[in-house]
Amino acid sequence: MSDTKSPLPREVADTYVDELIALDPVTGTYLGDKASSTRLPDTSPAGQEALAELARTTLARLDEAERQPGADSGIERRCARLLRERLTAELAVHDADEGLRVVSNLHSPAHSVRDIFSLMPTGTDEDWAAVAERLRAVPAALEGYRESLALGLERKLYGGPRPTATFITQLTEWADPHGQGRGWFEDFVSPGPEALRDDL
Repeated sequence: MSDTKSPLPREVADTYVDELIALDPVTGTYLGDKASSTRLPDTSPAGQEALAELARTTLARLDEAERQPGADSGIERRCARLLRERLTAELAVHDADEGLRVVSNLHSPAHSVRDIFSLMPTGTDEDWAAVAERLRAVPAALEGYRESLALGLERKLYGGPRPTATFITQLTEWADPHGQGRGWFEDFVSPGPEALRDDL
């Protein structure tokens, strides 16, 4: 723990992670934060801007931290360099409006929303209750993603035609993979407690 009044780079990094998972509970789940298990991120333009503002704020904190006594130690310097590189790169992507045209057959906000459920435990009723709560957040998350893509179209920021076509095929399969009127999410919850399935 630092004796200085202002935090050192590693403390800035720790604060950043705490604030990041508050905005991005998918990342929180990957990091093992149980409190993230019932939520999904805001994928709208406003949500993207909130993440960018966090990056800007953290970089300003990092500037101050690097001026503190002790910030020139090896581990603090390495931490500061890695954090600065990551956040600077993320801001460059954001400022280029890439988040308004991200379509892919491998990684997109829609993939993150779906795939995070495969990491969630389902061994107990409590686990399934968290799954059910997070499932209720899916429509808002996908609507936010739609808003981002719509804004991208307004700004003439288009995704590549091949990834877009493949992505549309994927979404169609997720909605009804076997032509039985039941989509991926319905298949996913089918082993869960009947009371929870009825509540979704």
